[in-house]
Amino acid sequence: MMDCLYAKCIPYITDCVMAEIEKLGMKYRVALRIAKDPRFERLPCSHKGTYADDCLVQRVTQHKCYILATVDRDLKRRIRKIPGVPIMYISNHRYNIERMPDDYGAPRF
Repeated sequence: MMDCLYAKCIPYITDCVMAEIEKLGMKYRVALRIAKDPRFERLPCSHKGTYADDCLVQRVTQHKCYILATVDRDLKRRIRKIPGVPIMYISNHRYNIERMPDDYGAPRF
């Protein structure tokens, strides 16, 4: 991530995302192990239920200081509707940033 952004970054994970990964079971145990890394900061959630997409959309709508990292197509579609929120994803074994403002030094295509 730091090589992609050319800056120090702190990955955050919400409690509801963590609960959703835990519910997915053994198939996603590598993702769970990565999410439990001590370098990831935990963000507490105050809502009921564990549907992570709604929580993330609400959080980035209130505070536009986040870059949302996801590979979920539906979540990316919802986030694209919110102006000013960059999306990070992995494709072809590389990190990519979508909609990074020019002010932050993003390359132009």
